[in-house]
Amino acid sequence: MVTTSPLNDSSALSGWLEQISDFAAGLPQPGLFAALGLASIAILSALILCWLVWLTLRVSHRVHVEAAMRAMQKDDTPGSKIMVARVSGAQGMSARAAILDALEHHLPEFNFGSAFYLGACPITIEATDFALSKADHTNLQAAFEKSGANVIIWGETCGSADGTMLCLATPAMLDGQNPNGFFAVKLIGAPSEWGETAKRAIAYVTGRRLRPALGRPADFRADRLLPIAGSMASLLESGPVLTGQAQTELEDDYAAAALHIGDQMKSPEWLDTAVTYRTRALAGMKRSEDPVRWAQAKLDLGRAMTQQCEHKFEPTRLQEAMAHVREAIDSTKTDSRMQLAELGIAALKQAETMLANRRRFSIRWNV
Repeated sequence: MVTTSPLNDSSALSGWLEQISDFAAGLPQPGLFAALGLASIAILSALILCWLVWLTLRVSHRVHVEAAMRAMQKDDTPGSKIMVARVSGAQGMSARAAILDALEHHLPEFNFGSAFYLGACPITIEATDFALSKADHTNLQAAFEKSGANVIIWGETCGSADGTMLCLATPAMLDGQNPNGFFAVKLIGAPSEWGETAKRAIAYVTGRRLRPALGRPADFRADRLLPIAGSMASLLESGPVLTGQAQTELEDDYAAAALHIGDQMKSPEWLDTAVTYRTRALAGMKRSEDPVRWAQAKLDLGRAMTQQCEHKFEPTRLQEAMAHVREAIDSTKTDSRMQLAELGIAALKQAETMLANRRRFSIRWNV
């Protein structure tokens, strides 16, 4: 049997005690543990506080949005309802203020002086010139339903060099009237540089969305259209502010309005204006790029020149006018949409003839 010496046991115990003592000496002091604990509590409290602030702001934002939509829905002001949503970017707040000011003071010029409700609502929609995301499409639909708005405007500021992107949507555009679901326009310059011309341009683009019939001036009396045509002329003469499709729409609308006013009011001056703008448009237009617009411009030019010949007959000018009209007609014959329309009209005439013959048969034979 092996026995352990008491001396050896004592040495081993002393060694263990020394190791324990060394380990304890290497541990942080109790005060450090307390400091670390307090720091952890402070950090955790700060995180909780930040979360509570974020949650409060989120709830406040949601309440603000709901209140703005509810106020617009309940308002009984006759006329259109316009919502100005969030404009992102460094100068977003300035841009939104400028848009509200532009609509308040200049929209009546392009809206026949009709009353309208104008309100701001901080919903966020991505500004793009392509297509809406599924989430943005859903948010816009919900906004239209909850607010009763006729048009919603949002955008993004990109600085002086890149201009400002504005987007406008209506319920009809969102439901498929426009392929993208909205209309995008780029304004030259930053919001801080916008003057009355830029604000009038914003009002025109908004008025055009509210009243697409501005592109069909023949739907209105010439005397009623005259003030709007004057505002369009002022906007065009002030220099380029709009770009792309918005500028094209403005030029086409003004030329069509000038032709209608000149025709109805027998005004050579307005007819001259129509000829000038249609000639200028055709000079910068290719038939292959937009056959329908090209044909419309040719037709309008031919009509305007024909009306001019009623005031001062010139055989050569009348022949030129007839040539423009023939080219417009020939162009539409090759367009598939026009061919489809012609087939539809022919089928409708056939049905009407059949119905008329049937009625005569019924009366004659008493059946």
